[in-house]
Amino acid sequence: MKKNVIIIPARGGSKRLKNKNLLQICNLPMFLFVAKEAKKSKYFHEIYVSSESKKILELCKKNNIKFIKRPKKLSKDKTEKQDVIVHSIKILRKRIKLNDIVSLQPNSPEFTHKDLDKAYQFFKKKLHPKSDVKEVISVNKSDNIQNAAFRIMTYKTVFQKTLSTKIGVYFCDYTDIHNKSDYLKVKKKLEK
Repeated sequence: MKKNVIIIPARGGSKRLKNKNLLQICNLPMFLFVAKEAKKSKYFHEIYVSSESKKILELCKKNNIKFIKRPKKLSKDKTEKQDVIVHSIKILRKRIKLNDIVSLQPNSPEFTHKDLDKAYQFFKKKLHPKSDVKEVISVNKSDNIQNAAFRIMTYKTVFQKTLSTKIGVYFCDYTDIHNKSDYLKVKKKLEK
């Protein structure tokens, strides 16, 4: 049976906000907070964290989160997130049959499984049956800008070399944490 998979790219190093993915949200490292929320999804039961960080991988083991050890060459400042997703899927396709894929940001802790599930329902109903190239991206309602929290793709879309011609959007206002101010604002909101 084909499986829907979530990949959470959680790099250890971060220039703008040191150890960003390990910062605490509700007493959990941010990447774990997001992974635990993703586990509640009705449609995605296979969740993998991709990281080069020994500390992140140890925390995955300790918290029963599946992981993919990422090579150092895919852990640099300028590494494209999609290259990390492709690497992960190339490894996973040797182990399991894959269906649809989600790239899920660890630094968007406002993310909810309910939004992901609603976006996936839209993806399946409106886009998936009608086109060869399909994806849905999360976009903030407040400014109509992609927040990068999640990107739902077909297996084929993961490997395409061009922009998709058929993209759907799902509106959900999330902060993409990149600096201390973003972090403190989201932490305060989630921990009240």
